[in-house]
Amino acid sequence: MKTHERNRNQVAGRERRVLVVEDSPTQAELIRLLLEGDGYRVEVATNGREGLQRVKAGPPDLIISDVVMPEMDGYAFCRAVKSVQATRRIPFVLLTERRTPGDILRGLEGGADNFITKPFEGAYLLERVRRIFENAEVRWKGQMDVEVTLRVGGRELSISVDKAQIIELLFATLEDLDRLNAQLVESQRAVDEYARTLEAKVQERTQQLIQTEKLATMGQLLAGVAHELNNPLSIVMGHVSLLCQGEKGGPVTARAEKIFQAADRCARIVRNFLALARQHPPERQRVLLNEIVRQALELVVYQLRVDSVKVELNLVPELPDLWADPHQLHQVVVNLVTNAHHAMRETSPPRRLTLGTRFDPAQGRIVLEVADTGPGIPPEIQARIFEPFFTTKPPGEGTGLGLSLCQGIIETHGGSIRVASPPGQGTLFVVELPVTVPPPAAPEGPSAEALPPIGGKAILVVDDEPAVTELLADLLSLDGHQVVEAANGLVALDKLRERTYDLILSDIKMPELDGPGFYREVARRHPHLCQRFIFITGDLLSRETREFLEQVPAPNLTKPFALEEVRRVVQRAFRPS
Repeated sequence: MKTHERNRNQVAGRERRVLVVEDSPTQAELIRLLLEGDGYRVEVATNGREGLQRVKAGPPDLIISDVVMPEMDGYAFCRAVKSVQATRRIPFVLLTERRTPGDILRGLEGGADNFITKPFEGAYLLERVRRIFENAEVRWKGQMDVEVTLRVGGRELSISVDKAQIIELLFATLEDLDRLNAQLVESQRAVDEYARTLEAKVQERTQQLIQTEKLATMGQLLAGVAHELNNPLSIVMGHVSLLCQGEKGGPVTARAEKIFQAADRCARIVRNFLALARQHPPERQRVLLNEIVRQALELVVYQLRVDSVKVELNLVPELPDLWADPHQLHQVVVNLVTNAHHAMRETSPPRRLTLGTRFDPAQGRIVLEVADTGPGIPPEIQARIFEPFFTTKPPGEGTGLGLSLCQGIIETHGGSIRVASPPGQGTLFVVELPVTVPPPAAPEGPSAEALPPIGGKAILVVDDEPAVTELLADLLSLDGHQVVEAANGLVALDKLRERTYDLILSDIKMPELDGPGFYREVARRHPHLCQRFIFITGDLLSRETREFLEQVPAPNLTKPFALEEVRRVVQRAFRPS
């Protein structure tokens, strides 16, 4: 933990003490691990009566208590703590599944300062605890000691100002609602009049806002779908690879390779989804643009021939290589050709599609031009064609994402795209891409094949997806390793109590105890294993995941992964330093 973070969780030179009162051992252990990982000192009690004894023995800095417990529930425990002058100012948080106003009001009447609702994310719990301590410091300085009386549902309750904020957010009396409704009715006429005078301007601005929100929502949706697809893709590609290894040729191997190629294509589509969401960097390599154009045409040449579209290629030979993502550029060409094809359906033959490439040495750019003899794009909408979700096609025939995706990919590569479409003269799209020098290659270490075979190691695989753990267990077992599986970090900690392991492969996102929490706990209990840790993740989208992986000295495998990549990373983990 960073020094400033640990100091933040200290008071008077000591760690802040948090008393967790929870009758569920699993829930209590999870909260303890989260808080200790953030620098707090944690004590655990199993019910309110035991918690009260611990408070009397030594008041903590914060109490987090479940509501439903044997012997003494959370409400009674809270009232007992708040009834004593010496412990009244201890912040008291009720951990509850109950969300009705009556339950919350009952807790506030007993003196509860805040609520955390189950189920909760670990980051949410830690953020709430930090805010509670910040508010408590302000209150202890005498800046929030004002008492107010609120009338809620016919009941009067005297509470402090900070609790009043909770009440105001959660409740509204009938009188409040009636008064609000009257105000709305009174102001409706003025609002209608004002809206009529600004209707055109408001409507234009509301186009813009909806499209922006749609793009953000679509980006989140695509990123989420991509993340969910990574697990099944890993499973399909992994088992197909194992099948090919077992068969060693023959018709089964040929079919398996076709399945692998299809799954790999799905994986590329996933990466393109992430590119649309602007959450996945290009996977760059040396690319020949002329080859990309030819390969893209192969996908659509039949449809073009059916609609009597003549294709002309004006590809300048010996273009400089591009340092680019071939899959993304392939998608750009396919989209531009498909749009041109659809446009020419509206015109009578002859129909002609022309694709040309050239090199502009003065600008250091390669140019791709895609021209068609369609009806062209009306001048009034040319400025909008790259907007997300804008389309002139009938409902159900287009999403309006094609050109937006093309622009995103090209700009990510440092290039530009523009359109020229004189009335009645077809449409020309011009793409310019910079010829950039690839970064210097890192010195290559010994390849996986050059390393001596390693077997007989005890490996713990931790992932909440059973099919993923089974796949990794099958692969590692073939290499002679002894594999034990665990569904999450808490289960894995139990496995580590039973025996030691030579290597740990762990997912990042898991219930109960996630990968980062598991790693921190292993570092505390078994520090020598931190050098034998490999993370597996399908979630490189979130900032928290990326920052964590950058901070820890452990390699990672990204789903979907190739089995040879798994072998290589495992072998490197056992390489003598």
